[in-house]
Amino acid sequence: MAAVRRYDILDTPPDGTYDRVAALVAQTLRVPIATVTIVDEDRIWFKAAQGLPQGVCETSREPGLCASAILHGESYVVPDALRDSQALTNPLVRGELGLRFYAAAPITTADGFRLGTVNAIDTRPRKATDRERGILRDLAAMVMDGLELRLSAMRTVQLERELQESKEANLRAALDSRAGIDQAIGVIMAQQRCGADEAFAFLSRASQNRNVKLRDLAAGILTQITTGPDPAPDPPVR
Repeated sequence: MAAVRRYDILDTPPDGTYDRVAALVAQTLRVPIATVTIVDEDRIWFKAAQGLPQGVCETSREPGLCASAILHGESYVVPDALRDSQALTNPLVRGELGLRFYAAAPITTADGFRLGTVNAIDTRPRKATDRERGILRDLAAMVMDGLELRLSAMRTVQLERELQESKEANLRAALDSRAGIDQAIGVIMAQQRCGADEAFAFLSRASQNRNVKLRDLAAGILTQITTGPDPAPDPPVR
């Protein structure tokens, strides 16, 4: 389930990319129903569906169909669900849909995790040819490619957001630092009765002598002005 969460695909809005995959399955394998599903902890969620009733977006994780197909590394076929002991109890088989034929290929990550399946479904029993199995595997690989691209785009957006936030934070810090330095220069000008250039030179020299960053020294001067006696820095050299 960690792999499914990593791709953050569950309960996302319809996407034309996956809708087209389901349509291709239906057209190429000549089946009335085709789906792209993601297997969650306790449900099978339809990322795309062709031929299902309007509003159907998930089903329970019963054995025999998607929940069984996800356990196989290659394509998985049930020629006649009424003759399959596991599939026979599945709601899609015993319910109104009356599923009889089921073929699927797993959607597998590069590190070997199976997220879901690409499925071909018929209400009549039939067999799946090697060519049809290959088509399902290829389309499942295409779905995985789409998920990888989506994940990469999400990470890029997140990185750009973090970089922007970092830039804004650095800019705010720089502005705050500059404002503090300017205020400290004003304090020195008032105390030493000197010009801005002399006050800045004095502040820079004090920073070097004390091995303290300019902004930190300025902050210290302002703190002493507001909370205690004057910092009484060394007089500037004229």
